[in-house]
Amino acid sequence: MEPSSMLALWLQLAESCGLSTVQQGLQQIWRLLLLCLLCRLCFRLGGMSTVKHMVSVLTGLYGLFLFFELHMLWVLLLGALCYLVLLLSRRSSSRGLFLSGVILIYLLMGELHLIDPVTWHKMRGKCSIICVVKPLSVEMPRSMVLVVTSWNIPMSRWLNTYVFKNAMKLGTFPAILVTYTASALLHGLSFHLGAVLLSLGFITYVEHVLRKKLAAIFSACILSRPCTSDCSHQHKKECWVMLVNLLFSFLAIFHLTYLGSMFGPDVDDQAAEEGYLASHTIQKWSELNWASHQVVFVCWVFYRLIQ
Repeated sequence: MEPSSMLALWLQLAESCGLSTVQQGLQQIWRLLLLCLLCRLCFRLGGMSTVKHMVSVLTGLYGLFLFFELHMLWVLLLGALCYLVLLLSRRSSSRGLFLSGVILIYLLMGELHLIDPVTWHKMRGKCSIICVVKPLSVEMPRSMVLVVTSWNIPMSRWLNTYVFKNAMKLGTFPAILVTYTASALLHGLSFHLGAVLLSLGFITYVEHVLRKKLAAIFSACILSRPCTSDCSHQHKKECWVMLVNLLFSFLAIFHLTYLGSMFGPDVDDQAAEEGYLASHTIQKWSELNWASHQVVFVCWVFYRLIQ
């Protein structure tokens, strides 16, 4: 390609893709940034705490309205229900259980289509929209373990601290299942999300125990997470060690491609807005002969044989 044609191509990409992306991004966030600046100035200038709380409440409500419009009422309703439960059970030792029950009932109301499906699909799992990620750990993964911990770091840390560690008394594998079940509930009681997350639970567990066993057998840095510089493994940067890690990286990409196949463009807009049905998930994976699940099963059998 000639330099002039290459330059024209880059200019066209910058105009059609880069510029439009920046414009759309600014249209979405400039008012939110203005609200943040207003709150920042109010808190920095001092004043009565009542004024600060009022400014915080009003800017928060307006921020919800900017993104959700009148659908914000569903968020406010959940907040009001949670506050009421905590207020009525403030002297009870089981208020956490009561609060969890109220939230679960609220989620079930949405998932059972007692709320308009299109509206509910817009409201479920909003914590996953604003997320902090490590892009390289997701796009060029060393392992599926790093993918799930780098995709949404705040949620991953919260689940690890408050769910996984507390469930470890049940055992490692049950704790992983409990954690991914909690994650599925937080993202909305959707079959396809639940299927993906529970599949991730099996995949990450098998990958973790298999690589841990192989690392112990060969004394090599082939764990799911990168080893520290002072680890006790004898083989650290040999070619075969790098090849094994690369093999597991390709395997992780294979799993990601398989799990993401159900989110393809071959679904009509109405189904995408209301959420994917269970039949869609099963059909997509059946068309792929449940390839990823079969690979995980083979890896688990291999792990049991060398254990």
